Amino acid sequence: MVLACDRALNLDPRLDKALQELKQQLPNPDFNLHGNEWQFKQWWQTHGISWTEKLSAAIIKYRQIGYPWQFNSQQNKLLKHYYDANRLLVDCLNSDCYVSREVRQEIEDTLLLPIAEIPNQ
Repeated sequence: MVLACDRALNLDPRLDKALQELKQQLPNPDFNLHGNEWQFKQWWQTHGISWTEKLSAAIIKYRQIGYPWQFNSQQNKLLKHYYDANRLLVDCLNSDCYVSREVRQEIEDTLLLPIAEIPNQ
């Protein structure tokens, strides 16, 4: 899990740049400190949809997530089984069951990786 989280936080420099540019477009965060919430609401009404679309586009472009997937019922069932199996594994790891540190670490490091990225043992 640690490896997966580290990898997720290791931003592509292009994504990091896109996120910084989007952050700069947001109104000053001190608005709320000075009681100017209406200014933020006004900004959001004017720019919120466009800003959100740009954020979504950056995430899709650099992280390949956020696509409008159209799964059929069989694919939905497989995804549900995958989720349930991973959930059970996490629940077991968080319970009183015993596994060696090495096995636990291997499970945590590979739990969220795409199968193609899991090292062969």
